[in-house]
Amino acid sequence: MTNLGRVITEIQRDAADTPTQELRADIEVGLDVLDAAIIQLHALRPGSDVTERISATADVMETVITIALYVRELANRPVDLMPPVPVGSN
Repeated sequence: MTNLGRVITEIQRDAADTPTQELRADIEVGLDVLDAAIIQLHALRPGSDVTERISATADVMETVITIALYVRELANRPVDLMPPVPVGSN
C-alpha cells in the first residue's frame, strides 16, 4: 500500500472512531485550517522556494482529503432526528 493509501486508511479509522458531534466540530475546524492553508499557499510569491511551495500544497491537499473523508463518514451515519431525552427519576 502506498504512503497515501496508509494515510487515507488511518484517517478513515479515526473518523469512524469519532463521535458524531465531535466529527462535525472537526469538520468545521478543518474548514478553518483549509482557509489558512490556502491563504498561505497564495501568499507565496512566484519563484519562491520549491520546497516551500510543495509543503504549502501538501498542507492544502492533506486538509482537503481529511475533510472529505470526515464528511463521507458523517454522511454514512444514520441521521439522528430526535435529540436524546433526559430520563429523570420522579
